[in-house]
Amino acid sequence: MKVLLIAYDNDSYVSSFPLGLAYLAASLRKAGHEVLIYNQDVYHWPESHLQLYLTENSFDVVGVGACGGYYQYQKIGKIAKAINAVPNRPYFILGGHLVSPEPEFFLDSFGADVIVIGAGEQTIVEVVDSLGQ
Repeated sequence: MKVLLIAYDNDSYVSSFPLGLAYLAASLRKAGHEVLIYNQDVYHWPESHLQLYLTENSFDVVGVGACGGYYQYQKIGKIAKAINAVPNRPYFILGGHLVSPEPEFFLDSFGADVIVIGAGEQTIVEVVDSLGQ
């Protein structure tokens, strides 16, 4: 499966790649999936760019996660809106500390297909593998 993982923009010009996202990408690649990273944090692309990128490129799955906080809540909400507006919307996985305490709320509010709670290295592979069956 072709998977796009999103490193969201932290609104800072000091960027360090999220280690958790690297673990997810490595786990998916080890399981035989093609993984690309959309690094909004480095390039500061607006969500309209993400929507266009998803429209012009075909992905089976898109995943994003975030730590908790009001900025992250707003940011992931905007990213979710862009993902959900894509004509051939990929399967949408949402995870991280932001969504884990209230998964039902985020599932309903952000229109994701699934919420991954806790460490997701094994779970994301299981979810993506199940989609290919």
